[in-house]
Amino acid sequence: MKSSKSFYYTVDHSMVEEYKKMLDLMKIPYTIEAPVALLKQGASQYSFVFPNMPAKLYGMVSKLFKGDGKPYPQ
Repeated sequence: MKSSKSFYYTVDHSMVEEYKKMLDLMKIPYTIEAPVALLKQGASQYSFVFPNMPAKLYGMVSKLFKGDGKPYPQ
């Protein structure tokens, strides 16, 4: 069963490993989407994509990323 994509945060490639470590420690599910190579603007930006989750987990994620996530385009 494919997991749903609910919201995401965009981060610079230099921060990807740091966020991965923290999310793995907190056991929060996520996927990482690489930028589209053809687009020069945003070429170093990666997206951490999250499924729907309970409010408590969302609070932890929004605190880690210092703000609310953007809705994932359907």
